[in-house]
Amino acid sequence: MDRISVKAIRLQDEALLYVFECENRTYFERSVPSRGDAYYDPESFHQALQQLLSEQTNGDGYYYLIWRDDTIVGRLNVHHTDTDTGEVGYRVGAEHGGRGYATAALRQLLTFELPGFNRLRAETTIDNVASQCVLLRAGFKRDGEARQMEWAGQTLTFYTYVYQNDR
Repeated sequence: MDRISVKAIRLQDEALLYVFECENRTYFERSVPSRGDAYYDPESFHQALQQLLSEQTNGDGYYYLIWRDDTIVGRLNVHHTDTDTGEVGYRVGAEHGGRGYATAALRQLLTFELPGFNRLRAETTIDNVASQCVLLRAGFKRDGEARQMEWAGQTLTFYTYVYQNDR
């Protein structure tokens, strides 16, 4: 596997991130609801990035890019769900999937200082076996039974995975 690095998102990354998101929109929307057309308008995208940077500065969330050399191959996010739990989300671009990047990125994330997070949680649909494998390989454990949720007009069934930070 190629070596990847996980780095906090920066304003300087906007142009490359915008291209990454636009190029992978259709691929991502096969497994998660669309962010909507407005998100892909350059000004709206800029505002969304500014919001993430503000949350990052305030410690309300941590937003990372997964890099292979000078190419963005994915994203990784952590935001608060309660006082000590962070919700983890990640996505890897279409041409970069299946190479272990998500697992490597999650493992790197688990070495970072994430103030206020004693526990990390992630969800994946029950049919997303690849994501389930990523979470298990990174050290997460499945928690409880599957649950259903209405999302964008359809019923989805999710598994929840938890990583207990014992540091």
